[in-house]
Amino acid sequence: MSKNAINAYNMDVHVADIYDQVETQTEDVALIRRLIGKRGPLRILEPFCGTGRILIPLALDVHELVGLDQAKAMLDCTRAKVERLPEDVQKRITLTEADVVASAWPGDFDLVVLGGNCFYELASPEEQERCIASATAALRPGGYVYVDNDHMEGDLNEDWRQTGVNTNRFPTGTCADGARVQGSTETVWWDAPRRLVRFRRTVTVTLPDGSTITKEWIQQKHPPSAVEVRTWLEQHGFIIKETYGDRAGNAYVQTSPRAIFWAEKKHPAVSDPQ
Repeated sequence: MSKNAINAYNMDVHVADIYDQVETQTEDVALIRRLIGKRGPLRILEPFCGTGRILIPLALDVHELVGLDQAKAMLDCTRAKVERLPEDVQKRITLTEADVVASAWPGDFDLVVLGGNCFYELASPEEQERCIASATAALRPGGYVYVDNDHMEGDLNEDWRQTGVNTNRFPTGTCADGARVQGSTETVWWDAPRRLVRFRRTVTVTLPDGSTITKEWIQQKHPPSAVEVRTWLEQHGFIIKETYGDRAGNAYVQTSPRAIFWAEKKHPAVSDPQ
């Protein structure tokens, strides 16, 4: 590959390919469907929609879906899938490239889905709370938000504080075009009481012609606690209806692997008649 071609190369296309290969779980879709029940058809917003793993099945259920994502390559992958769907389903799906944290979300929705560990894409509790506030603004009164993340309470877990390079991390695998992707992480800083951690992430793509491109960057994460999410929901006008500890729908306890919230936006207070 020429130097100019390397400079113009977009690694995100291959990252999206690997993401679509490894993110294939369906348990959360089944849980969302159970929570929706017989309501519908609904108008549903999914920020961080990725490659459409949750969005497309819900659209097939006759709901209207709007997906937001900052990664163009992820949305392009979703669009390719949508183009293979029946025309009536295609008409129910809108995809928009947007910075979910910095941009205003569209409104008038019955449900906002914050699934797939999406808060782990964000660097701070402030950004995570901002998404809860945006969900409030995007929902009709009586609408619902679904929030689903891995569960961590207290200080940052010890296994997040291990130094040294960890290989075969996401995105690692072989793409449809034969390109090989290798990802690694190295913990470079943490603040255990605040549950903040920074990684040096390295991704190398070996293209079919043998040329390689490597990208390195620092990424910060904040694993949210159930206490934080519960507090944000209550402060931003939600009534928590259900809290689950896994996608099978088992009740949340302190040792649960996940913290999943199903919360309803409060209706405006109705004044008493004079």
